[in-house]
Amino acid sequence: MNWLENVLIIAGILLDVFAAMEIQGAMVSHIKKKTLLIACAVVAAMELAFYFAGYFLCTVLVRRGDISDPIAYGEEIAAIVLALLGIRLIAKAIKREFIQEHLKETLKVFEYTRMIAMSSLYTAVAGGVCALVGITIWQLVITIIVISILMVILGLYTGLHFGFENKTIAYVAGAILLWGVSIEMFLC
Repeated sequence: MNWLENVLIIAGILLDVFAAMEIQGAMVSHIKKKTLLIACAVVAAMELAFYFAGYFLCTVLVRRGDISDPIAYGEEIAAIVLALLGIRLIAKAIKREFIQEHLKETLKVFEYTRMIAMSSLYTAVAGGVCALVGITIWQLVITIIVISILMVILGLYTGLHFGFENKTIAYVAGAILLWGVSIEMFLC
């Protein structure tokens, strides 16, 4: 996998974070810089923690011999997993769950950490996929941090200015990115 595939995978997965932050941004009257900084740090830390967990779990399984010949099957498994993650995003876009919108004075960190933790489970899956195809963790640490911060900032401000109706577009865009990488992995 090259750096572009890595960026597309992380961006595709983190568009779910964008949607979660967009919902939060739609419910506040203004965004404090300190709160924004804390939100960026919390999301980046959670994404990295889940990525490391998935990566190390899969690495342990490979070293123990539970996954035979990961180099030969790694890209095929990764492509299938990424396609399934894309299907999950499309299901979320179609579902269009109802959100009880109410104005809050400011964003509370613990109100969105549960949503981020749920989407971070898929980051753990991506970490496992990356371990199968032989990517080192350090190739993606900076990518995860930068894209996490961008998704938080863009999501909050998009929600603040435009509401949360764009989350469906974010889910579809994430699915397209993941499917694109999945197709590329199958073809190469």
